[in-house]
Amino acid sequence: MEPSDNFSPDTTQIDGDEMEETDPSAVGEPRKMINRAVRHELNIPMRYRTEGQKDWSTGEAINMSESGLLFSSDQLLDLDTRVQITFQNIDTPMMSSGTRLVRVVRRILSNWPETRVVFGARFCS
Repeated sequence: MEPSDNFSPDTTQIDGDEMEETDPSAVGEPRKMINRAVRHELNIPMRYRTEGQKDWSTGEAINMSESGLLFSSDQLLDLDTRVQITFQNIDTPMMSSGTRLVRVVRRILSNWPETRVVFGARFCS
């Protein structure tokens, strides 16, 4: 039997092989492009503490946008953890107006240039 003898409207010939066509109703909508906020490279020291924590920990702000912050830390933070951040120096008395509240939304193990945990955090409104 020739491949074309068994042709049906639901199949297509590709290089002599019959291939089933995809039912258009079974295919999801294409992903829409999301406008991402512009990131600004920082690579500066920062301090942070989780809600209810008294002492500040040190980290490094990698980049920041109007919606959030990418930072690294030696501590492992859980997703959805609310964290106070500041860029104030340790030697300076803390000003409450100089802090922002963020929520950890992403956790990544970065292997370059050194292995470290990187966190994506969204600013809380």
